[in-house]
Amino acid sequence: MRDDQADLPLTLHTRATPKQARARQRVREILSAAVEVLADHPPGDLSANLVAARAGIPVSSIYRYFPTPDDLVDELYLQAAAELKDAMEQAVDRPGSWRARLADVLQLIRRFLEEHPYYRPLLVLIAARRGPQGLSHDFNHDIASFLAERWEMGKDGFHGGTPKTVAAIAVQMVLSFEELMILQDGTRRAAYMTESLRALEAYLALYLTDDTPEGDPA
Repeated sequence: MRDDQADLPLTLHTRATPKQARARQRVREILSAAVEVLADHPPGDLSANLVAARAGIPVSSIYRYFPTPDDLVDELYLQAAAELKDAMEQAVDRPGSWRARLADVLQLIRRFLEEHPYYRPLLVLIAARRGPQGLSHDFNHDIASFLAERWEMGKDGFHGGTPKTVAAIAVQMVLSFEELMILQDGTRRAAYMTESLRALEAYLALYLTDDTPEGDPA
């Protein structure tokens, strides 16, 4: 949760959202403190005591809303995933070619990871608990389902393939590219980004087109 979201309505994903404004503010304080801890410490250091100390609140307040560290991690992950999905939905609905929208989405994902330095530590914690395959399946499934639903409606001129299969492969390609780019320095990262976009475009060009009949979804 970012500081600029402090005044936005709070919706929790792992438990009922508190009705009282004071309680909602306390939850925001907990989530914000947890974000700071994850950004500044190794993932394994996350604890109720450390979060409480960062927030300046009693440890009992943490347990009241998030009985275990796993509950807190899951909430942070679902909050971030929902934010990313909303941003992606806006990006793919912009006018222009599917290639332009694809570039926008890749830039969006990269910017999201830069603005949410705690997101990767979250993935590490969840993967340690559930295994990387379980986490990858959940994350891939959410994004792939979103793309598949879009393509099943004929958007982006989808043709000649199975939307669910193409979406799953495209998402896996994106995540693999991101893992490669993390290991590069600034100069090489830009080159990897260019090549990643070219590879993904070449694959999706087999199924997407901007030449849709007038009146059809684009």
